[in-house]
Amino acid sequence: MTKKEEYLYRALKEDIASLPSRTKLLTVREIMRRYSLSQGIVDRVLKALKDENLVVSFVGDGMYTTGGEDASSVPDRKKNVAIIVPDYPSSHFHMLTKNLKSTAELRGFRYKVIYVHQETCLKDCVRPMEFDAAVILPKKMPVDKEDIMFVKTLSFPVVFLEANTEVINIDSVGTDDEYCGALAANHFISSGHRKIAVLNPEPLVPVIQARVSGFIKQAKLSGIGDVKVFDCNTDLGESASVKAYMKMEEIIRGGRLDFTGLFVLSDSPALGVIRILLDNKIQIPSDLAIIGCDNIPESAFFSPALTTVDRKLDRWAEIAFEIINKRLEGDSSPVRHVNTVPELIARESTCAATASGKKEARMAS
Repeated sequence: MTKKEEYLYRALKEDIASLPSRTKLLTVREIMRRYSLSQGIVDRVLKALKDENLVVSFVGDGMYTTGGEDASSVPDRKKNVAIIVPDYPSSHFHMLTKNLKSTAELRGFRYKVIYVHQETCLKDCVRPMEFDAAVILPKKMPVDKEDIMFVKTLSFPVVFLEANTEVINIDSVGTDDEYCGALAANHFISSGHRKIAVLNPEPLVPVIQARVSGFIKQAKLSGIGDVKVFDCNTDLGESASVKAYMKMEEIIRGGRLDFTGLFVLSDSPALGVIRILLDNKIQIPSDLAIIGCDNIPESAFFSPALTTVDRKLDRWAEIAFEIINKRLEGDSSPVRHVNTVPELIARESTCAATASGKKEARMAS
């Protein structure tokens, strides 16, 4: 061996000795970058380590430690996926995480859920050697440039959720959120409502802005130019349900409840809205009709049951793992940006408005 090869051989052998059997190693390119060596040197050293049964490689999957076992006796193992989600308290995040975990199991993956704070950098909590793929729900949007640069260095497939990453050339899955808003507005208008409003209980991120935009655009197309928009000024980490309750209390106390249909931009805070309305003897849907967004499981058990826009979060998980599987199998086609088509689920919290201003409570079809 040359001096450079001996240096790399000793360094890698020392690393391997400290790792448990079947631990994934750096890729050839990662080793080249770390030690500033040519591919020829790296290839020759890895061959020597393989000849000693210290490492084993799998086509399209990389290299693993063997623990000294005969490489032929080391079976292929399940791929390990990182599921990276914000630690922000949200039924939406909880439901999406649950869907990702169950889909990973069904697809034969092992997984590790990594919860990240708003100020956490991905490079500080994700060890590339541990994973074969990652699904990332950004902790905030737009996605931090530092996180994007880190993801770009990863040698395995990554799928972002909710953030359209077309500009940064990374696979992504989401929903047409403008259409979510349009569906809510159309449901109110087709039921006879002409005075409609939007309540935003979430931090003002692009997907939330898109829902507001879609609602207002659909209203204008129907000749309704005056759509009230109430923002709860919620910061990351604050309870959206509490903020929604407080904002609705402010609206009621200020005598500004002069609309008959309210689109609450996420489901859980709609529960806070329902509570303050009932506390003030305002009937749902006969005095005020309400639509939520996300179709969290609990929304069907609100009292009254909540009409909501289903963003098809279960499909997000399925599509994300379909993309990951194909990438792991060698698919090098252009990046994919998939938007699921939302659907309005009509329940007891909406009704039709009569010409006299009273509303006939019924479950809108």
